[in-house]
Amino acid sequence: MEIQGNVFWQGDDGYEQARQDAVWNARKPQRFPEVIVQAVSEDDVVAAVRLARERGLRVKARSGGHSWSASSVREGALLIDLSRLTGISFDPDTGIAAVQPGGRGRELNSTLAEHGLFFPTGHCPTVGVGGYLLQGGWGWNSRALGPACVSVVGVDVVTAQGELIHADETQNNDFLWAARGAGPGYFGVITRFHLRAHPRAKSMLASYYVYPLELMDEVLRWSLEIADEMAPELESAILGSNPRNPDGSLVPGPTAISINAVAMTDSEEEARDALAILETCPVLDRARVRETAFPVTLDELYDGANSTEPEGFRWAVDNMWSDASPDELLPAVRELFETVPTEVSHIFWYPWREQPIENAALSVWGKLYIAAFAGWTDPSEDERHVRWSTEQIRRLEPFSKGIQLADENLVNRNARYLAPENELRLERLRAEHDPDGLFHSYLTTAG
Repeated sequence: MEIQGNVFWQGDDGYEQARQDAVWNARKPQRFPEVIVQAVSEDDVVAAVRLARERGLRVKARSGGHSWSASSVREGALLIDLSRLTGISFDPDTGIAAVQPGGRGRELNSTLAEHGLFFPTGHCPTVGVGGYLLQGGWGWNSRALGPACVSVVGVDVVTAQGELIHADETQNNDFLWAARGAGPGYFGVITRFHLRAHPRAKSMLASYYVYPLELMDEVLRWSLEIADEMAPELESAILGSNPRNPDGSLVPGPTAISINAVAMTDSEEEARDALAILETCPVLDRARVRETAFPVTLDELYDGANSTEPEGFRWAVDNMWSDASPDELLPAVRELFETVPTEVSHIFWYPWREQPIENAALSVWGKLYIAAFAGWTDPSEDERHVRWSTEQIRRLEPFSKGIQLADENLVNRNARYLAPENELRLERLRAEHDPDGLFHSYLTTAG
Protein backbone atom coordinates (compact mmCIF):
# COMPACT_ATOMS: atom_id res chain seq x y z
CA MET A 1 0.00 0.00 0.00
CA GLU A 2 1.52 3.29 -1.13
CA ILE A 3 1.31 6.43 0.99
CA GLN A 4 -0.35 9.27 -0.93
CA GLY A 5 0.54 12.06 1.51
CA ASN A 6 3.97 13.61 1.95
CA VAL A 7 6.68 11.47 3.51
CA PHE A 8 9.78 13.16 4.93
CA TRP A 9 12.75 11.19 6.18
CA GLN A 10 15.44 12.90 8.23
CA GLY A 11 17.69 14.75 5.79
CA ASP A 12 15.00 15.21 3.14
CA ASP A 13 14.11 18.66 1.85
CA GLY A 14 11.02 19.72 3.73
CA TYR A 15 11.69 17.52 6.78
CA GLU A 16 12.51 20.32 9.20
CA GLN A 17 9.51 22.38 8.10
CA ALA A 18 7.27 19.34 8.60
CA ARG A 19 8.76 18.82 12.07
CA GLN A 20 8.21 22.47 12.98
CA ASP A 21 4.66 22.39 11.61
CA ALA A 22 3.86 19.39 13.80
CA VAL A 23 4.16 21.57 16.93
CA TRP A 24 1.71 24.45 17.54
CA ASN A 25 3.80 25.80 20.41
CA ALA A 26 6.53 28.22 19.25
CA ARG A 27 8.82 26.41 21.73
CA LYS A 28 9.85 23.47 19.55
CA PRO A 29 11.34 20.36 21.19
CA GLN A 30 14.79 19.11 20.31
CA ARG A 31 13.41 15.71 19.34
CA PHE A 32 13.68 14.41 15.79
CA PRO A 33 11.44 11.68 14.35
CA GLU A 34 13.07 9.38 11.83
CA VAL A 35 10.24 10.00 9.39
CA ILE A 36 7.13 12.20 9.23
CA VAL A 37 4.05 11.07 7.30
CA GLN A 38 1.48 13.76 6.50
CA ALA A 39 -1.54 11.50 6.03
CA VAL A 40 -4.30 12.51 3.63
CA SER A 41 -6.49 9.41 4.04
CA GLU A 42 -7.20 6.49 6.34
CA ASP A 43 -5.28 4.30 3.92
CA ASP A 44 -2.23 6.49 4.52
CA VAL A 45 -2.50 5.83 8.25
CA VAL A 46 -2.72 2.09 7.67
CA ALA A 47 0.27 2.22 5.32
CA ALA A 48 2.29 4.32 7.75
CA VAL A 49 1.72 1.90 10.64
CA ARG A 50 2.71 -1.01 8.42
CA LEU A 51 5.81 0.88 7.28
CA ALA A 52 6.80 1.42 10.89
CA ARG A 53 6.45 -2.29 11.60
CA GLU A 54 8.60 -3.14 8.59
CA ARG A 55 11.34 -0.66 9.54
CA GLY A 56 11.30 -1.40 13.27
CA LEU A 57 10.17 2.14 14.16
CA ARG A 58 7.83 3.17 16.96
CA VAL A 59 4.80 5.29 16.10
CA LYS A 60 3.23 8.46 17.44
CA ALA A 61 0.36 10.48 15.96
CA ARG A 62 -0.78 14.09 16.27
CA SER A 63 -4.04 15.68 15.17
CA GLY A 64 -3.15 19.35 15.13
CA GLY A 65 -3.94 20.69 18.58
CA HIS A 66 -2.18 22.40 21.44
CA SER A 67 -0.03 19.70 23.01
CA TRP A 68 2.07 22.01 25.16
CA SER A 69 4.80 19.40 25.63
CA ALA A 70 4.64 18.25 21.97
CA SER A 71 4.43 14.67 23.22
CA SER A 72 3.79 13.37 19.69
CA VAL A 73 7.27 14.40 18.48
CA ARG A 74 9.56 11.55 19.54
CA GLU A 75 13.19 10.89 18.81
CA GLY A 76 13.70 8.29 16.08
CA ALA A 77 10.00 7.51 15.68
CA LEU A 78 7.55 7.56 12.80
CA LEU A 79 5.29 10.57 13.30
CA ILE A 80 1.85 10.41 11.65
CA ASP A 81 0.51 13.93 11.18
CA LEU A 82 -3.29 13.66 11.00
CA SER A 83 -4.01 17.39 10.73
CA ARG A 84 -5.08 17.04 7.07
CA LEU A 85 -7.79 14.53 7.98
CA THR A 86 -10.54 17.10 8.57
CA GLY A 87 -13.68 15.38 7.29
CA ILE A 88 -16.95 16.09 9.13
CA SER A 89 -20.31 14.48 8.35
CA PHE A 90 -23.63 14.12 10.15
CA ASP A 91 -26.40 11.51 9.92
CA PRO A 92 -29.73 13.16 10.83
CA ASP A 93 -31.38 9.75 11.18
CA THR A 94 -29.07 8.67 14.01
CA GLY A 95 -27.97 12.04 15.40
CA ILE A 96 -24.35 10.89 15.08
CA ALA A 97 -21.55 13.05 13.69
CA ALA A 98 -18.46 11.40 12.18
CA VAL A 99 -15.35 13.55 12.55
CA GLN A 100 -11.76 12.91 11.54
CA PRO A 101 -9.04 13.80 14.07
CA GLY A 102 -7.91 17.00 12.35
CA GLY A 103 -11.45 18.41 12.30
CA ARG A 104 -11.99 21.55 14.36
CA GLY A 105 -14.69 22.36 16.88
CA ARG A 106 -15.95 25.48 15.15
CA GLU A 107 -16.54 23.61 11.89
CA LEU A 108 -18.18 20.69 13.70
CA ASN A 109 -20.63 22.97 15.49
CA SER A 110 -21.34 24.90 12.29
CA THR A 111 -22.40 21.62 10.70
CA LEU A 112 -24.52 20.62 13.70
CA ALA A 113 -26.16 24.06 13.95
CA GLU A 114 -27.97 23.37 10.66
CA HIS A 115 -29.81 20.61 12.54
CA GLY A 116 -30.35 22.52 15.80
CA LEU A 117 -27.64 20.48 17.52
CA PHE A 118 -24.40 21.05 19.43
CA PHE A 119 -21.28 19.24 20.60
CA PRO A 120 -19.15 20.23 23.64
CA THR A 121 -16.01 21.03 21.66
CA GLY A 122 -12.79 22.49 22.99
CA HIS A 123 -12.84 26.14 23.99
CA CYS A 124 -10.15 27.10 21.49
CA PRO A 125 -11.26 26.84 17.82
CA THR A 126 -7.84 25.81 16.49
CA VAL A 127 -7.66 22.55 18.46
CA GLY A 128 -8.10 19.35 16.44
CA VAL A 129 -10.77 17.08 17.90
CA GLY A 130 -8.46 14.05 17.99
CA GLY A 131 -6.24 15.00 20.92
CA TYR A 132 -9.04 16.94 22.58
CA LEU A 133 -11.35 13.92 22.73
CA LEU A 134 -8.63 11.45 23.67
CA GLN A 135 -7.63 13.45 26.74
CA GLY A 136 -11.24 13.66 27.97
CA GLY A 137 -12.68 16.75 26.33
CA TRP A 138 -13.30 19.47 28.90
CA GLY A 139 -15.08 21.98 26.68
CA TRP A 140 -18.05 24.27 26.12
CA ASN A 141 -21.02 23.33 28.30
CA SER A 142 -19.25 20.24 29.62
CA ARG A 143 -20.48 21.04 33.14
CA ALA A 144 -23.96 20.17 31.84
CA LEU A 145 -23.18 17.59 29.14
CA GLY A 146 -20.14 15.93 30.68
CA PRO A 147 -16.63 15.72 29.27
CA ALA A 148 -16.86 15.34 25.50
CA CYS A 149 -15.40 11.83 25.55
CA VAL A 150 -18.59 10.46 27.13
CA SER A 151 -20.37 11.47 23.92
CA VAL A 152 -17.96 9.39 21.82
CA VAL A 153 -20.03 6.35 20.80
CA GLY A 154 -17.52 4.78 18.42
CA VAL A 155 -14.08 5.12 16.87
CA ASP A 156 -12.33 3.85 13.76
CA VAL A 157 -8.83 2.77 14.74
CA VAL A 158 -5.68 1.53 13.03
CA THR A 159 -4.27 -1.14 15.34
CA ALA A 160 -0.67 -2.14 16.02
CA GLN A 161 -1.17 -4.91 13.45
CA GLY A 162 -1.91 -2.30 10.77
CA GLU A 163 -5.62 -3.15 10.55
CA LEU A 164 -8.45 -0.60 10.40
CA ILE A 165 -11.23 -1.63 12.81
CA HIS A 166 -14.37 -0.08 14.27
CA ALA A 167 -14.88 0.02 18.04
CA ASP A 168 -18.08 0.73 19.94
CA GLU A 169 -20.02 -0.65 22.92
CA THR A 170 -20.61 -3.98 21.17
CA GLN A 171 -17.33 -4.67 19.36
CA ASN A 172 -13.67 -4.02 20.14
CA ASN A 173 -14.81 -2.25 23.31
CA ASP A 174 -11.30 -1.98 24.74
CA PHE A 175 -10.45 0.56 22.05
CA LEU A 176 -13.52 2.65 22.88
CA TRP A 177 -12.86 2.57 26.63
CA ALA A 178 -9.28 3.80 26.11
CA ALA A 179 -10.40 6.43 23.58
CA ARG A 180 -12.41 8.03 26.39
CA GLY A 181 -9.56 9.60 28.31
CA ALA A 182 -6.28 7.73 27.76
CA GLY A 183 -4.82 10.71 25.90
CA PRO A 184 -1.22 10.25 24.67
CA GLY A 185 -1.28 6.73 26.14
CA TYR A 186 -3.66 5.40 23.49
CA PHE A 187 -2.55 2.14 21.83
CA GLY A 188 -3.67 2.83 18.26
CA VAL A 189 -4.31 5.64 15.77
CA ILE A 190 -7.90 6.86 15.59
CA THR A 191 -8.92 7.98 12.11
CA ARG A 192 -12.56 8.86 12.85
CA PHE A 193 -14.68 9.63 15.92
CA HIS A 194 -18.42 8.93 16.00
CA LEU A 195 -20.08 11.49 18.26
CA ARG A 196 -23.53 11.78 19.83
CA ALA A 197 -24.84 15.30 19.25
CA HIS A 198 -26.90 17.24 21.79
CA PRO A 199 -29.72 19.81 21.53
CA ARG A 200 -28.39 23.29 20.87
CA ALA A 201 -28.98 25.97 23.51
CA LYS A 202 -31.69 28.40 22.48
CA SER A 203 -30.16 31.23 24.53
CA MET A 204 -26.55 32.14 25.29
CA LEU A 205 -25.81 35.04 27.60
CA ALA A 206 -22.45 36.01 29.08
CA SER A 207 -21.20 38.09 31.99
CA TYR A 208 -17.75 39.53 32.54
CA TYR A 209 -16.11 41.01 35.63
CA VAL A 210 -12.64 42.29 36.48
CA TYR A 211 -11.50 42.64 40.10
CA PRO A 212 -8.18 44.09 41.31
CA LEU A 213 -5.66 41.51 42.47
CA GLU A 214 -5.84 42.71 46.08
CA LEU A 215 -9.37 41.23 46.21
CA MET A 216 -8.10 37.79 45.19
CA ASP A 217 -8.90 36.08 48.52
CA GLU A 218 -12.46 37.38 48.63
CA VAL A 219 -13.22 36.52 44.99
CA LEU A 220 -11.62 33.07 44.98
CA ARG A 221 -13.19 32.06 48.31
CA TRP A 222 -16.62 33.17 47.08
CA SER A 223 -16.14 31.24 43.80
CA LEU A 224 -15.58 28.01 45.76
CA GLU A 225 -18.46 28.66 48.13
CA ILE A 226 -21.02 29.10 45.33
CA ALA A 227 -19.73 26.26 43.11
CA ASP A 228 -22.32 23.72 44.28
CA GLU A 229 -25.13 26.22 43.72
CA MET A 230 -24.15 27.11 40.15
CA ALA A 231 -26.49 25.88 37.42
CA PRO A 232 -24.96 23.05 35.38
CA GLU A 233 -25.41 25.19 32.26
CA LEU A 234 -23.32 28.00 33.76
CA GLU A 235 -19.63 27.94 32.92
CA SER A 236 -17.58 30.40 34.95
CA ALA A 237 -13.82 30.55 34.51
CA ILE A 238 -11.61 32.84 36.56
CA LEU A 239 -8.35 34.07 35.05
CA GLY A 240 -5.45 35.58 36.94
CA SER A 241 -3.83 37.66 34.20
CA ASN A 242 -3.58 40.95 32.43
CA PRO A 243 -7.32 40.65 31.76
CA ARG A 244 -8.94 40.80 28.35
CA ASN A 245 -12.26 42.30 27.36
CA PRO A 246 -14.90 39.97 25.89
CA ASP A 247 -13.62 40.92 22.41
CA GLY A 248 -10.12 39.70 23.31
CA SER A 249 -8.48 43.13 23.73
CA LEU A 250 -6.33 43.71 26.79
CA VAL A 251 -7.66 45.64 29.77
CA PRO A 252 -4.96 48.21 30.68
CA GLY A 253 -3.26 47.78 34.02
CA PRO A 254 -1.52 45.10 36.10
CA THR A 255 -2.47 41.49 36.75
CA ALA A 256 -6.06 41.23 37.92
CA ILE A 257 -8.82 38.68 38.51
CA SER A 258 -11.30 38.35 35.65
CA ILE A 259 -14.44 36.22 35.56
CA ASN A 260 -15.59 34.98 32.16
CA ALA A 261 -19.00 33.33 32.39
CA VAL A 262 -21.53 32.01 29.88
CA ALA A 263 -24.91 30.35 30.36
CA MET A 264 -26.17 28.05 27.60
CA THR A 265 -29.86 27.41 28.29
CA ASP A 266 -33.27 26.89 26.70
CA SER A 267 -34.50 30.43 27.38
CA GLU A 268 -33.19 33.90 28.08
CA GLU A 269 -34.87 33.84 31.48
CA GLU A 270 -33.00 30.66 32.45
CA ALA A 271 -29.72 32.16 31.28
CA ARG A 272 -30.29 35.34 33.32
CA ASP A 273 -31.21 33.26 36.37
CA ALA A 274 -28.04 31.19 36.00
CA LEU A 275 -25.81 34.25 35.69
CA ALA A 276 -27.46 36.02 38.63
CA ILE A 277 -25.35 34.09 41.14
CA LEU A 278 -22.29 36.00 39.95
CA GLU A 279 -23.90 39.16 41.31
CA THR A 280 -23.55 37.77 44.85
CA CYS A 281 -19.80 38.39 45.03
CA PRO A 282 -19.16 40.16 48.37
CA VAL A 283 -16.88 42.73 46.70
CA LEU A 284 -19.09 43.33 43.66
CA ASP A 285 -19.09 47.09 44.24
CA ARG A 286 -15.29 47.14 43.78
CA ALA A 287 -15.26 45.47 40.35
CA ARG A 288 -13.28 47.43 37.74
CA VAL A 289 -15.41 46.00 34.95
CA ARG A 290 -18.95 44.65 35.30
CA GLU A 291 -20.82 43.61 32.16
CA THR A 292 -23.80 41.35 32.80
CA ALA A 293 -26.13 39.09 30.83
CA PHE A 294 -25.20 40.25 27.34
CA PRO A 295 -25.94 38.11 24.25
CA VAL A 296 -23.02 36.13 22.87
CA THR A 297 -22.53 33.78 19.92
CA LEU A 298 -20.51 30.59 19.85
CA ASP A 299 -18.15 32.19 17.32
CA GLU A 300 -17.52 35.03 19.75
CA LEU A 301 -16.81 32.54 22.53
CA TYR A 302 -14.33 30.71 20.30
CA ASP A 303 -12.60 33.97 19.38
CA GLY A 304 -12.35 35.04 23.00
CA ALA A 305 -10.83 31.74 24.07
CA ASN A 306 -8.42 31.83 21.14
CA SER A 307 -7.12 35.24 22.22
CA THR A 308 -6.23 33.90 25.67
CA GLU A 309 -3.49 31.63 24.32
CA PRO A 310 -2.45 33.29 21.05
CA GLU A 311 -0.34 31.55 18.45
CA GLY A 312 3.29 32.53 18.02
CA PHE A 313 4.23 32.45 21.71
CA ARG A 314 6.41 30.00 23.56
CA TRP A 315 4.26 28.19 26.12
CA ALA A 316 4.82 26.12 29.25
CA VAL A 317 1.85 24.77 31.19
CA ASP A 318 1.09 22.68 34.25
CA ASN A 319 -2.13 21.91 36.10
CA MET A 320 -3.95 20.11 38.89
CA TRP A 321 -7.39 19.07 40.12
CA SER A 322 -8.20 19.79 43.76
CA ASP A 323 -10.88 19.18 46.39
CA ALA A 324 -9.10 21.33 48.97
CA SER A 325 -11.12 23.72 51.11
CA PRO A 326 -10.78 27.50 50.74
CA ASP A 327 -8.96 27.68 54.07
CA GLU A 328 -6.38 25.18 52.83
CA LEU A 329 -6.01 26.41 49.29
CA LEU A 330 -6.18 30.20 49.34
CA PRO A 331 -3.00 30.89 51.34
CA ALA A 332 -1.14 28.46 49.10
CA VAL A 333 -2.23 29.91 45.76
CA ARG A 334 -1.51 33.55 46.62
CA GLU A 335 2.07 33.28 45.34
CA LEU A 336 0.85 31.64 42.13
CA PHE A 337 -1.42 34.58 41.29
CA GLU A 338 1.06 37.20 42.43
CA THR A 339 3.91 35.92 40.24
CA VAL A 340 2.22 35.67 36.80
CA PRO A 341 5.32 36.40 34.70
CA THR A 342 4.20 38.05 31.44
CA GLU A 343 1.31 39.87 29.80
CA VAL A 344 -0.10 36.73 28.12
CA SER A 345 0.66 34.37 31.00
CA HIS A 346 -2.31 33.48 33.18
CA ILE A 347 -3.86 31.28 35.86
CA PHE A 348 -6.98 29.32 34.93
CA TRP A 349 -9.33 28.64 37.88
CA TYR A 350 -12.34 26.53 36.89
CA PRO A 351 -15.00 25.06 39.22
CA TRP A 352 -16.16 21.64 38.02
CA ARG A 353 -19.39 19.74 38.64
CA GLU A 354 -19.38 16.11 39.75
CA GLN A 355 -20.88 13.81 37.09
CA PRO A 356 -20.99 10.06 36.48
CA ILE A 357 -18.50 8.94 33.84
CA GLU A 358 -18.85 5.32 32.75
CA ASN A 359 -16.90 2.96 30.48
CA ALA A 360 -14.03 5.43 30.20
CA ALA A 361 -10.35 5.55 30.99
CA LEU A 362 -10.94 9.11 32.18
CA SER A 363 -10.86 8.91 35.96
CA VAL A 364 -9.15 11.92 37.55
CA TRP A 365 -11.02 15.14 38.31
CA GLY A 366 -12.01 17.26 41.29
CA LYS A 367 -14.13 20.18 42.42
CA LEU A 368 -11.66 22.72 41.07
CA TYR A 369 -9.26 22.84 38.14
CA ILE A 370 -6.17 25.07 38.31
CA ALA A 371 -3.69 25.56 35.47
CA ALA A 372 -0.66 27.83 35.17
CA PHE A 373 0.09 29.08 31.64
CA ALA A 374 3.40 30.82 30.95
CA GLY A 375 3.67 32.55 27.58
CA TRP A 376 6.71 34.43 26.27
CA THR A 377 8.72 35.08 23.07
CA ASP A 378 12.44 35.17 23.98
CA PRO A 379 14.08 31.70 23.79
CA SER A 380 16.65 32.79 26.37
CA GLU A 381 13.83 32.90 28.94
CA ASP A 382 12.70 29.31 28.39
CA GLU A 383 14.16 27.91 31.59
CA ARG A 384 12.67 30.65 33.78
CA HIS A 385 9.16 30.26 32.46
CA VAL A 386 9.15 26.46 32.38
CA ARG A 387 10.36 26.54 35.96
CA TRP A 388 7.60 28.98 36.99
CA SER A 389 4.68 26.87 35.73
CA THR A 390 6.24 23.59 36.87
CA GLU A 391 7.43 24.64 40.31
CA GLN A 392 4.32 26.63 41.19
CA ILE A 393 2.12 23.57 40.60
CA ARG A 394 4.65 21.28 42.28
CA ARG A 395 4.43 23.53 45.32
CA LEU A 396 0.65 22.90 45.38
CA GLU A 397 0.92 19.10 45.10
CA PRO A 398 -0.29 18.53 48.70
CA PHE A 399 -3.71 19.76 47.51
CA SER A 400 -3.74 17.91 44.17
CA LYS A 401 -5.79 14.87 43.14
CA GLY A 402 -3.94 14.60 39.83
CA ILE A 403 -3.87 16.33 36.46
CA GLN A 404 -5.89 16.88 33.33
CA LEU A 405 -4.10 15.43 30.30
CA ALA A 406 -5.15 18.40 28.15
CA ASP A 407 -2.53 20.54 29.90
CA GLU A 408 -0.09 17.82 30.91
CA ASN A 409 3.52 18.57 31.82
CA LEU A 410 4.62 14.99 32.46
CA VAL A 411 7.98 15.55 30.79
CA ASN A 412 8.87 17.95 33.62
CA ARG A 413 6.67 16.76 36.51
CA ASN A 414 5.29 13.28 36.97
CA ALA A 415 1.73 13.36 38.29
CA ARG A 416 -1.30 11.11 38.45
CA TYR A 417 -3.38 11.23 35.25
CA LEU A 418 -5.58 8.13 35.73
CA ALA A 419 -7.01 6.39 38.78
CA PRO A 420 -4.73 3.48 39.80
CA GLU A 421 -7.19 0.81 38.66
CA ASN A 422 -7.68 2.52 35.30
CA GLU A 423 -3.95 2.90 34.80
CA LEU A 424 -3.49 -0.82 35.48
CA ARG A 425 -6.28 -1.69 33.04
CA LEU A 426 -4.82 0.56 30.36
CA GLU A 427 -1.42 -1.08 30.64
CA ARG A 428 -2.98 -4.57 30.54
CA LEU A 429 -4.84 -3.61 27.36
CA ARG A 430 -1.67 -2.14 25.87
CA ALA A 431 0.16 -5.41 26.49
CA GLU A 432 -2.71 -7.31 24.85
CA HIS A 433 -3.30 -5.10 21.81
CA ASP A 434 0.22 -3.74 21.27
CA PRO A 435 2.49 -6.48 22.63
CA ASP A 436 5.52 -5.25 20.69
CA GLY A 437 5.18 -1.68 21.97
CA LEU A 438 4.76 -0.20 18.50
CA PHE A 439 2.98 2.90 19.80
CA HIS A 440 4.75 5.37 22.06
CA SER A 441 2.87 6.08 25.29
CA TYR A 442 3.10 9.09 27.65
CA LEU A 443 6.12 11.36 27.41
CA THR A 444 7.43 11.44 30.98
CA THR A 445 10.69 12.23 32.69
CA ALA A 446 11.44 8.52 32.42
CA GLY A 447 10.54 8.05 28.78
